[in-house]
Amino acid sequence: MSPSATRSASSPRRGQRGATLISVLALTGILAVIVAGSVALSRSATSGAARESRAEITVQAADAGVSQYISRLVEDPRYWDHYVDAAEDPRIDPTGTAHAPGSTWTPGTPWTYAVGSQTWTQVQGARFGTASFGLRITPPVAGSDVVTVQSTARTAQGNPDERRRSVQAQIHPTSIADFQMISKKTIKYGATATTTGKLYSAEDINHEGVATAPVYAQRLACSETGFFCGSSSASSSTGPFQAGAFDSTSSPSFDDIFRTPIDFNQFTQTRLDLKDAAEASGIARDDPSVSAWLLQFLADGRVKIFRGRSASEVGRLLSGLGCPETLDVPANGAMYFEQSVVIGNGDSITDDCGSSTGARDSIVNGRVTVATKGNVYVGGNIAYAGDDVLGLIAAQEVVITNYAPRDLSWRAATVAQAGKWRTNTGNPFPGDTAHESMTFIGAQATAEGGYASMFKRREYQYDENLRRIRPPFYPIIEGSWATRYWREVDPPG
Repeated sequence: MSPSATRSASSPRRGQRGATLISVLALTGILAVIVAGSVALSRSATSGAARESRAEITVQAADAGVSQYISRLVEDPRYWDHYVDAAEDPRIDPTGTAHAPGSTWTPGTPWTYAVGSQTWTQVQGARFGTASFGLRITPPVAGSDVVTVQSTARTAQGNPDERRRSVQAQIHPTSIADFQMISKKTIKYGATATTTGKLYSAEDINHEGVATAPVYAQRLACSETGFFCGSSSASSSTGPFQAGAFDSTSSPSFDDIFRTPIDFNQFTQTRLDLKDAAEASGIARDDPSVSAWLLQFLADGRVKIFRGRSASEVGRLLSGLGCPETLDVPANGAMYFEQSVVIGNGDSITDDCGSSTGARDSIVNGRVTVATKGNVYVGGNIAYAGDDVLGLIAAQEVVITNYAPRDLSWRAATVAQAGKWRTNTGNPFPGDTAHESMTFIGAQATAEGGYASMFKRREYQYDENLRRIRPPFYPIIEGSWATRYWREVDPPG
């Protein structure tokens, strides 16, 4: 082979090597772009996941704020009216004064919050920074028991990726007005009795009639001719308990349902809270010269208040009435009296001014609770103008008077904190035609049980209004707060 032939054969291989190098460089560049894109995509995904995690943690932190406030209400049902929570934004009272988180609050005083003023309470350490929350509270409106809690949380505070989210929850308790009867003593219903609301006793419930709502007895639930129960009928498939009975022998038992039995002592705080609210912006009266205050509710939303006199006992006779004071039913629904209270009268009495005479029946227009340090006496018929409710809280007893109408019809949610729910006398005496029938529509809570045997016929009905409307400041069952609804909202400005 000639030298020239050899040189000619080697030239194409050098060209091929150059082309291969270019291909390798191009492929390397493409791979570099792919790798860079993958890294960028991975970083973007990681950043997105981090943002999503931060957002989720923020919602969880806000929800923790709601849960913490519920725990406060379990300990003190009117916590919102007693304190500015340590995690709450500063409250502004009607005078413009700011009240710091953790301070006490004057019951019955409204409040607002300043724009941009927020409190942050740390709840946890987290991968994306410290999570914290702040609260704003809206108290119940008159006639309601729903507390609105707005909890706003933030994570990674101070960083460019800081997150803020806010949740709002409406929470409410179980009221004692949800029950037709609550008693610390044994409850007995005869064979002709029909009850339409829930019944609760710290002892026995002996029901010979028909119970269309659940029955809860801490000891025994039965249907026997005697007064106390000899054995339980809670598990019986027949009998009076159409919606079930729960006692110490049933499954679930009374203790399973009421882990904390109803405490009548807590009603004292309710009465004192109502007193504070009445003195702040309701109606409050204290006059030791008064035998009892007589109230007559009017259909136009007002109430007449008389100073009553009695020469014997208030439940037997009212001998005179002072001149009436006519006022609007207070917007906050709170009325408190240091002396006993009489609601209406069935006798014909002329007041000292001659401005009113005759029987005084009541028509309640509004949502109001009357509380007294003494007894509540029912002397006249009580009806509602519409979607209204009346609460009557007696530190002692609830008594239906001798001067109540022959056929009495009255409607209220009632509490006899330390005594009985009863008529002023027992069985009608021979020849008595003054008291024929009584129809009661509402709820009863009584420490010592009671009776209404002054009337020949008695009818007890649960008030369906009480399933959705609680009288203002009316007692609730301890530890019963629950969430009505939960939603995410915009954080406050």
